[in-house]
Order: sequence, then structure tokens, then C-alpha cells
Amino acid sequence: MCCVDRLNPPRKYGTVKPRLLAGAPSVVVELGPGAGANLRYLSPGTQLIAIEPNRRFHEVLRRRAAERHIELDLRGLAGEALDLPDASVDFVFTSLVLCSVSQPDAVMREVLRVLKPGGRFACVEHVAVPAGSVLAGVQRGVAGPWKWLFEGCDLCRDTAGTLRRAGFSQVHIEPLTLRTAFVPIRSQVTAICVK
Repeated sequence: MCCVDRLNPPRKYGTVKPRLLAGAPSVVVELGPGAGANLRYLSPGTQLIAIEPNRRFHEVLRRRAAERHIELDLRGLAGEALDLPDASVDFVFTSLVLCSVSQPDAVMREVLRVLKPGGRFACVEHVAVPAGSVLAGVQRGVAGPWKWLFEGCDLCRDTAGTLRRAGFSQVHIEPLTLRTAFVPIRSQVTAICVK
């Protein structure tokens, strides 16, 4: 989980996350669920395969999943090396995670590998703004300290480009401007991609 989920309360995302998770199947893979900010959007009885390498979140994630009647399968892995079989899941989700993984292209290769044909990947992620804008200068200016303060979060990732290159059969990306005091992360995207 990236810094953004901790800096911004759930209301900041209004209908964004509920829309991305609407119609989620009974088994969901979430990369980087952190302390469980997205559990509220899953139906009771959902099996959540949680890929969370940061063990500091494990205890609270277990507790919150139990409170919401989510069947939790917690794995302390990185998204670049999933221990799921090929073509084994219908749905993978990330929320403000792709900014902090070390190899986003490798994560997308793994997502494609584990998705069944026709399976979906959905995400909301903050992204780099177009070069030459004032905000791009702000992002570049604070990128070093931000990365150090917020667990490797890279403000200048071209996540939309990563998704388009990944090899999905369909990629639907929408821009999102988050109303937040944290200016460097206002520029975000939502995406639904189909294998």
C-alpha cells in the first residue's frame, strides 16, 4: 500500500473504488492491501488473496478481515513473484500500489500470468503529470524526499504506459483528479484491463 491511502480518508475516493470493485467475483486477489482500506468494498464471504509483503500490516489486516467476514488468504509476497498458478483467478485489484513496487512491468506480467482468459485487472493509482507543467516540476522537486518518507513511492511513474504495454486485450483508463492537500498525488488514473 502506498502513502496515499494513509494520507487520504476513504471519502476522498467517493464512488471510485466501489465502481472498480462492483461485481467482483467471490475470489479477489489484491496486491498491497496494507491494513485493509478496501475491505469495506468487498461482500461478506469474499475470499481475499492478499499479497502484502509488509508484515507490519498483517495483524490489523487479519483483524479487519474477520470483522467484515472476509475469508483472508494472506501471503507475504511481492507482486513481482506471485505463488498462484497460471490462469487461476478472475480478478486482481490494486489501489495506490504500483507507485511503490520495484518493477511495475514485472508485476503486470505476473498479473497477466495468473488471470484467466477474460479475467480483469482493476486499479486506481497516482501518476506523473505531463512534462512541462508546473505540477510536473513539483513532482520532480519532491520525488527524492517523498520516496524516502513514503516507503519507495515514486511520484513520477507512467502507470498508464505500463498498463498499455502489458499485453491486455482491452485497457480502459480514465484520468482522475483527487481533491487533496497533497498536491504531488492529485493526478491519478483508474483502469479496468481485460486479459
